Amino acid sequence: MKLKVLNWNVRRAKSDSKVWEIITQINPDILTLQEVVSIPYYIEKKYSFNIKKATTKSGNKQIFSTAVFAKRTISDLTLNSKYDWINSELEFFKGNLVSSTIEVKKNFRIKVISVYSPAWPVSPQRLKGIDISKIKLKENPQLWCTEILWAALKNIKTLKNDLWIVAGDFNSSITFDYLWKGGPSGNQEIVERLFKLGLVETLKFFKGELVPTYKNPKGGKVIHQIDHMYVTPTLLSRLVRSNIGNSYGIFEDLVSDHLPIISTFRLD
Repeated sequence: MKLKVLNWNVRRAKSDSKVWEIITQINPDILTLQEVVSIPYYIEKKYSFNIKKATTKSGNKQIFSTAVFAKRTISDLTLNSKYDWINSELEFFKGNLVSSTIEVKKNFRIKVISVYSPAWPVSPQRLKGIDISKIKLKENPQLWCTEILWAALKNIKTLKNDLWIVAGDFNSSITFDYLWKGGPSGNQEIVERLFKLGLVETLKFFKGELVPTYKNPKGGKVIHQIDHMYVTPTLLSRLVRSNIGNSYGIFEDLVSDHLPIISTFRLD
């Protein structure tokens, strides 16, 4: 038995988007999606889902959602920390870090997080008087959603031994560290932090190199991998393949400015 997992920022896809046709062709068992506006009936009929509106910088709801879809039973999963202020941020970003438990088969559960990390940092106003040094990146003066996620994952004592998928649009690529002005800003650092927790990226593991997933709006270059799929060792040992869906005319047909990541695991 094999399990196919797809991650994709679908760029504000509505129910009539070609996104859903491509997803149907790929036929994944689990999906982590970002920027979902509306879902067609035939997808709703095929999958169970946990879907929540993403958060704006001011704390309001976006017009689009972050979601986890599964062909099997799915239930909501709460992330938490030992620090109250981090729990407050997890509540703020609950529509950006959608966490679920999926019963793939009897007595075989996978925990999944769909990540939509915004391109803006945590508001300094909410952090006044708080010591953020325990989770702040050394190479970045600001605090981001990725560090809030990392703090929650660090709080899970059994993380390395359980089956976890943490996938999404992290708005972070190691190429930013050496292509952008000002030097490193923590992109490699967050990858290393996740690795120390036991989370390994499927594309990097399978391909042995960075695989660009994003098309720049200016100039159209495809040089950054800001979409990632991380898994724990217990699931990594079951990895069969991991690729990007660059054969579906996604950039050419303006379906999305992100490519999907598709990973297959063996379950037997």
